[in-house]
Amino acid sequence: MAYAAVLVVVTLAPIRWRSDLARYRNNWRPQLVPIWNMVVNLRDGDRVMATLAGAAGNVALFMPLGFLLPMLAPRLDRLWRTVATGFVLSALIELSQVAFPGVRRPDVNDVLMNTLGAALGYLVYRLAARARSGPRAERVGA
Repeated sequence: MAYAAVLVVVTLAPIRWRSDLARYRNNWRPQLVPIWNMVVNLRDGDRVMATLAGAAGNVALFMPLGFLLPMLAPRLDRLWRTVATGFVLSALIELSQVAFPGVRRPDVNDVLMNTLGAALGYLVYRLAARARSGPRAERVGA
């Protein structure tokens, strides 16, 4: 529940997390070209740290989802199901941000980074599950 609350506040609450977005007149327009604005920001060097931090933040925001989903919903204990759920949830969040012009800006890169975060979270879950069941499997076989 705590993770869900944080996810809602960070992604949907009409809070201006970054004041620099307010200086752009048309910042409410969705960013629909995948990866390109990230490449431009990294290449031109004017917002390198902000671009990297934003991408890393989006990945980190959805890693708990990828880790928790298979534990809470055993039907989602498959990589593709967890990743698809992360993708759909992220896409819904980005679409809902259209309701907050000037504060929120839908961005396809957020969906990509969030989906990557869900996938990485699932992989961490699988590694933890394997590490937890490893010694038991050895004892049973011995």
